[in-house]
Amino acid sequence: MAGEVEAVRAALRALEAMPDAAERAAATSELLREWPTLHREVREVRQQAVITLHEQDMTFDEIGAQIGTTGYRASQISRGK
Repeated sequence: MAGEVEAVRAALRALEAMPDAAERAAATSELLREWPTLHREVREVRQQAVITLHEQDMTFDEIGAQIGTTGYRASQISRGK
């Protein structure tokens, strides 16, 4: 998991390191325009993972402990909230 998160952080650092300020601003603006869609997709990936774990007979409390939240929150995530 840490590898994927680090890849996103590395992409952000790459934006920050762009020497041309205009290109950096344009690339960052493009990312910000896409962010609502990307954010939704990330949430859907998490939701599907929680659903899969629950279908594998894990309780929401167990899932919450695995993903660093509460069972109640894991249940909410499974419902897309």
